[in-house]
Amino acid sequence: MLSEAQDFISRIKSIGYSELTPIQKIAIPLVEKGNDVLITAPTGFGKTEAAVLPVFYSIYLNRPMKVSCLYITPLRSLNRDVEDRLKRIGSALGIKVGVKHGDTTEKQRKDIINDPPDLLITTPESAQYFLINKKMRELMRNLRWIIIDELQEMLDEKRGVDLSVTLERLKRLVGRRLQLIGISATVGDVDMARKYLNVSGNVKVAKVDLTKNMDVTIEIPEVTEEDLKIAKSHSISPEVASRIRKLKEIATENKPLLVFTNTREMTEFLANSMSNVFQMKVVAHHGSLSRELRVTVEKDFRNSNVDAVIATSSLELGIDIGSVKLVVQYMSPRESLRLIQRIGRSNHHLSGISKGIVMPGNDLYDVLECNAIVRLAKQGYVEKPLVEYTPLDVMAHQIAGMVLEGYDNVNEIEKVLRGSLYFKDMKREELEEVIELLQGARIIKRKDDGKLGVSWRIWRYYYGTNMIPDSIRSFSVIDSLTGTKLGTLNEDFVSTLEDDSLFILGGRLWKVVTIEQDKVLVERGQLKKGVLPSWFGESIPVERETAMWVYDRINEMFKGNIKDDVVLPQESKALIREYKERGYPEVKRDTVLVEIINHDLIILHSPLGNRGNNTLGALFSVLLNGIKMARSSFRADSYHVALSSMVPIFSEDVRKVKDEMLSLSYEQLLGILERGIRDSPQFRWKLLVEVKRFGVIDPKSDVDVSSTILKAYADTLVGREAVRELLVKNYDEQAISILKTLNWEIVEVPSPSPLASQFLNRLMAFQSWEDNSPFIMGVMKERLLEKEFNLVCLVCGWSDKVKVKYSPSKCPKCGSVFIGASETSETDSIKAVRKALKGYNLDKNEKKLLENVKKVASFFSSYGRNALIALATPGVGPSNIGRALIKLGEGEEQFYTALLEEERRFLKNRKFWQ
Repeated sequence: MLSEAQDFISRIKSIGYSELTPIQKIAIPLVEKGNDVLITAPTGFGKTEAAVLPVFYSIYLNRPMKVSCLYITPLRSLNRDVEDRLKRIGSALGIKVGVKHGDTTEKQRKDIINDPPDLLITTPESAQYFLINKKMRELMRNLRWIIIDELQEMLDEKRGVDLSVTLERLKRLVGRRLQLIGISATVGDVDMARKYLNVSGNVKVAKVDLTKNMDVTIEIPEVTEEDLKIAKSHSISPEVASRIRKLKEIATENKPLLVFTNTREMTEFLANSMSNVFQMKVVAHHGSLSRELRVTVEKDFRNSNVDAVIATSSLELGIDIGSVKLVVQYMSPRESLRLIQRIGRSNHHLSGISKGIVMPGNDLYDVLECNAIVRLAKQGYVEKPLVEYTPLDVMAHQIAGMVLEGYDNVNEIEKVLRGSLYFKDMKREELEEVIELLQGARIIKRKDDGKLGVSWRIWRYYYGTNMIPDSIRSFSVIDSLTGTKLGTLNEDFVSTLEDDSLFILGGRLWKVVTIEQDKVLVERGQLKKGVLPSWFGESIPVERETAMWVYDRINEMFKGNIKDDVVLPQESKALIREYKERGYPEVKRDTVLVEIINHDLIILHSPLGNRGNNTLGALFSVLLNGIKMARSSFRADSYHVALSSMVPIFSEDVRKVKDEMLSLSYEQLLGILERGIRDSPQFRWKLLVEVKRFGVIDPKSDVDVSSTILKAYADTLVGREAVRELLVKNYDEQAISILKTLNWEIVEVPSPSPLASQFLNRLMAFQSWEDNSPFIMGVMKERLLEKEFNLVCLVCGWSDKVKVKYSPSKCPKCGSVFIGASETSETDSIKAVRKALKGYNLDKNEKKLLENVKKVASFFSSYGRNALIALATPGVGPSNIGRALIKLGEGEEQFYTALLEEERRFLKNRKFWQ
C-alpha cells in the first residue's frame, strides 16, 4: 500500500503537481474520509484537483468497476477545459477519462459503452438520459462518486432543480451510499449548497476566501482634449470617449486585458470602438458567438495574440484563458458575486493578488452602485440565490423520466422527489395535479390499480424537453418597410415586447409591428401618451439592500457629510447641488418620493431594487388603471419607477393609489400583483416556455408567443407555474410588506428633477425622427417598383417576367391595355389564360386563376402601373386591390399610406394564418 501511495505521488509530481494548494490541503482529507464535501475557492486555486485527486487515488488503489465517477459541469465550454486537465492527470495514472454530452458522436457513444472510462465528464441533461438508456444505466450502477462543478450556477436554475432529482434517482439506482462533491468559486448560500448535495445538510465545507487576496479600485477618468476630439470624430459622448481612452491605456500596460460588461450590445460596442478608434486588436466574447469563434478568442487570449477581450458572463466561469494581469469591469457589475468571480480571473495563482478596476458610467446611480458593490465584494458578501421551491414543470419532467426508468408507484415517485431540497415540502395534491396533466397530455397512463405507465408521447417529451433558459436566443430586428436588418435582441428583452410596443435601438425609437419566430418586425415609432419605451435595463437584478445603501449615500450628499472613501466625480456633486437649489424634496430610504410631471408622467423614487420596483410598478399601475379607467404603462430600474397614463394624473390620484395600497391586505396585494403579471408580455413568453416544459405542446412545434392556443393554458396549472417563476425571478414578494412601512411624498412639477432625469435620460435615450413621410414613401415606392411579376395579355396571350418599374403601359404585341399579373413562382395563370383564349374547358382551379388575372387586368386598364405597385404590396391581392387604388383620387401620399396600412395589417395577422 505504501509503495502504491508513493508511486501515485511520484506520478502526480511528474506532471507538475509539486505541492498541494491551500484548498487541496483542506479538501483532500475530507474527501478521502468519504464525506460529502462542498469545495469553494477562487479560480486557479486547484478546486478541480482538490475534488478529483482523492477520487483518482482511490481508483488507482482499488480499480473499481467502471464508470465509478461522474463529473457534471453545466457548460460544454467547461467540459473542454476540464477534459484536457483531467485526461492529463488520468494518463499519468493509467486512469481513463471520457466525455459525453449532446454533441458526442455515435462512435464516441459506442466507445463509452464498449470501453467505459473510470471518470465520465458530462452535463446535467446528459446525466438524466443515462438513467433510461439500458447500457448506460448498467454502467451507472457502478458509480461511487459524483462531482458537480460550478455548483453556484445550479442552485437557482431549474436545470439545477432537475439535476437534484436526477441525483436522487442515481442514488437509488446504485443502492449504496454515493459520495457527492460540489465545487464552486463562490457560493451565496452555503447552507443551501450543502442541502443540495445532501438534503440532511450533513456535508463538510472546505473553503479558501478569495477576498483576502483581492485589490479592486474604482476609476472615473476625466475628460481630456484628446477625448473631445475622439468624441467629435466618432460621434460618441466625451465621457464614453474618456473611458475608451482609459481602457486603451490600461490594455497597453496589461496586455492582454480582460474587460467584462453586462450585455452583448455593450460588449460589441466596446470591442468595435477600441478597434476603430485606436486600431487595437480587441475582440468580443459572448454566448451568441459560435463555439468555434469563442474557442479561437480563448486561444488568442492565452497566446497574447490580442490586446484585449471584451466579454459578458461567458468568461466568468473557469474556462482556461491563461494568465490575466488585470480585469476591468465596465459599468456596474450589479452583483457582488459577479464582481468577485470576474476579478478572480486575474492573477489567479496562489501567490498572486487578484487585481481589478471598476469603471462606472456617467449616471450618479451607477457610480454609487459601483461603490456599494466594491465594498460588498471586499467584505466577501455574496448574494443569495433566488429559488423557486416545488417547480411543477421540473416535477412533470422528472415524473416522466421515472416512469421511463420503471417507476410505477406514485408513493415511490413522491419519496424520490422529496429527497431533493426543492421538493421536500411539496404537497401530495400538487403531485396528483401534475400526474393528471401528464395523463391528459398522453405522456403517462394511470392504470386501474393506480400504477403509472408510459403513453405514446413520453419519449419525445422527455428527450425533447430541458430546463436550460432561452435567454441566449437571438431575434433579428427587421425594418418592415425596407427589409433592412437593424440589429439583434436577446429573448430576455424581446419577452418585454408585444405588438405596438416602443423600444430604443441604435439611438432611435422603434415600434413593434409583429414578432414572428426569430424576427421582430418594426417601423419608426413616436412617443404617445400612456406608452413608455422598453429599454435595455440589464437583466441582472440589483438587490434591495444595495439600492438602499445608494439612497443613504445620496442622502448624505444632501446633508454634505458623504465620506471621503466614496469615489465620486465632480459632476455628481454638482447634480445634487442643482437638485437642492431647485427645491426638490430629499430622497430617503424610508420614503417613496413621487414626481408628477405635467400630469402625464410619474416618477417614483423608490429604494427597493429591481425586483422590488417591478413589484411597486405593477401594483401601482393596476390600481391606477382601476381608478382612472384608462391604461397606463410602467418601466422600472433599481432606484425608480416611471409610469405614463393616457389620461392626466393628479396628486389626488396618487394619494388614492397609495391609500388603497396601504389598506389592502398582503394576500389582496399579492393577488393584484399576480394579475399585473398575467397582463404583462413576459407572462405570454413564459407561458410559451411552460406549455413545452409540461409537454402539453410538442417542444418542436411552431407555436409562438402570439398563438391563440396559449390562452387555453393561462388559467391552468401551466399558467400558475409561469406566474410563480416570474414572481420569484422578476418580482419581490417581501416588497409588498415593506411598502406598507414606507412614507410617501408627492409633488407636482413642470419638469423632471435632476435625479429623475438620470433615469429618464436612459429611458428616453433616442433621437426623434424628423418628418419622414416623404422618406418613407420614397423607400416604399422604390421597393415596390423592384418587385417582379409574370405579366400576360388577356387578348393575345403575350407574357413576360417583368419588374414593376419596367412594366409596359400596354401589350407590346397587340396594344391591348388588359394586362394581368401573377407571382413569378406561379405559372399556371398564364397557361389558364392561353387555354381560355383557345376555347378549351378549364378546371375549377384554372377558372379561379383566370378570374384573379382578369381582376388585375381590369384595374391595370384603368390605373396602369399603379395597379402593379399595389399588387406588389404584401397583403394586397386581386380581392382587395381596389381598396388601395381608390385612394389615388386623394393623392399619391394617401395611396402609399393605404398600401402601408395593408402591409401592416398583413404582417400582424399572417402569424395567425400560419
